[in-house]
Amino acid sequence: MKKLWQMIKGCPLFTILILSGIIVSAGGYAGAALGVYKWDVSFKHPMVQTVLTNERAATGADASMAEVTTAANATTEDATEAVTEKSSEKATEKVSTEAAKPDKNDKNSKADSNADKKDEKSTKGDKTTEKATEKSTEKNTTDKAATDDGDKKTPAIDAGGSSAPVKRPTKYQKVDTRKSRNSCYRDVTQIALETQYPYIKVDKSYFDDALFIGDSRVEGLALYSGLDNATFAYMEGLTTFGLMSEKIAANGTETLTQLLSENTYKKIYIMLGINEAGYDTDSYASTYMDAISQIQEMQPDAIVFMMGCMHVSSDYSDTHDIVNNDNIDDKNGAIAAYADGIKLFYLDMNTAVDDGKGGLIKDYTWDDIHLQAQYYSIWENYIYEHGLKDDAFDF
Repeated sequence: MKKLWQMIKGCPLFTILILSGIIVSAGGYAGAALGVYKWDVSFKHPMVQTVLTNERAATGADASMAEVTTAANATTEDATEAVTEKSSEKATEKVSTEAAKPDKNDKNSKADSNADKKDEKSTKGDKTTEKATEKSTEKNTTDKAATDDGDKKTPAIDAGGSSAPVKRPTKYQKVDTRKSRNSCYRDVTQIALETQYPYIKVDKSYFDDALFIGDSRVEGLALYSGLDNATFAYMEGLTTFGLMSEKIAANGTETLTQLLSENTYKKIYIMLGINEAGYDTDSYASTYMDAISQIQEMQPDAIVFMMGCMHVSSDYSDTHDIVNNDNIDDKNGAIAAYADGIKLFYLDMNTAVDDGKGGLIKDYTWDDIHLQAQYYSIWENYIYEHGLKDDAFDF
């Protein structure tokens, strides 16, 4: 015993190895006896083969492991497919739910619903449309007569310097009849032209006393143009029906009525219409002009520029029965009829972004409806090139 103790003291490392082996073996044996470990060790075991040979052939154990791995992978794939299928179902349900919600920007879903309701009242709507058409035709006929007899009755376009304002009624360009695809607008037989006037190119200071009003498209003009000296009042989804009452000014803290009562402007630009596509043209024009009347009453020294609603892309227009360019042209033509070229002008920036087919150039838009940020400069340049001479503000 004394010699053993001396050996332990003389070779502590060897002793530790011996004791470790004993402990591990005892633990392994005890675990196997208790059923914690499976007692299945032989020279054919993969671990033993790995130690004893540099290159080992696949053993029965290897094959078993491969089968287990394959089965596990198959199970994983099945589970993945199940999860994917379930996720797809949820995604489909979510998309369907979202599709049922009204679009915040354009409210086209609401427009579709309104259009369906209008279809149920088609008889009444047809009578209203016929009456409105007769009224519009009568007005257009009067305008056309004034245009045809322009050399005799209407003075030539004022070149500036005249002592009295010259009335400039809107002129229209005839087009091949475009049949309406929805009761909210009429067949299109003509499109409005911008108010005829000897426009001049102006500089940035011209817009120091200008106010721009509109929906998300005007918001883009505010954000991406260089017109930072002008005042802007806008809101996503804005319509003529809430124009005076919605908080669209001063970063959404004031209504247009409040803004107009607190400030004085000489030029007021308005673009609306895309969110009213689902309303019938006569209702749209009537509400639009009511708002114009209120604006002019509050700003008697201002000239108001009605900017025709910007088109959507031709692809989008072709596949939508409500939000399409025929509908837009019909509504633009309806408000343009009220322009007089004195205190109320009609401008059509579509001429600057047209694709040759009456639609918004595809490359200019990111969603077929709004301009990409870098293309708002085209709209801005159009406005710069449509300035009025100083004497135009002498009423």
